Amino acid sequence: MLGVCIGADRAEGFLTAKRQLLRPLDDAAPEPELAALERRVLEEANALGIGPMGMGGVTTLLGVKIAARTRLPASYFVTVAYLCWACRRRGLRVPTDGPLQWLN
Repeated sequence: MLGVCIGADRAEGFLTAKRQLLRPLDDAAPEPELAALERRVLEEANALGIGPMGMGGVTTLLGVKIAARTRLPASYFVTVAYLCWACRRRGLRVPTDGPLQWLN
């Protein structure tokens, strides 16, 4: 996953980019221009052949989520945050008398 914030200052840009990582994979940006940019970055990154762990393959990114914020006229920050498989966590409850329960 790749989270991107275009605009804002450094602090808000970092928080906004990190928040993009919480969006569902099938979610697209509400602005058509940003949704198109998300698709383009995803397609071009996956066409590089880097693959998982840099070992080659067709899937380098699972998703790209981009948001835009207001900015100062003198600066135009673009902040990128990434989430790799090692950062993903999920819980599982295993009751003795029932089905497994996945925890979010």
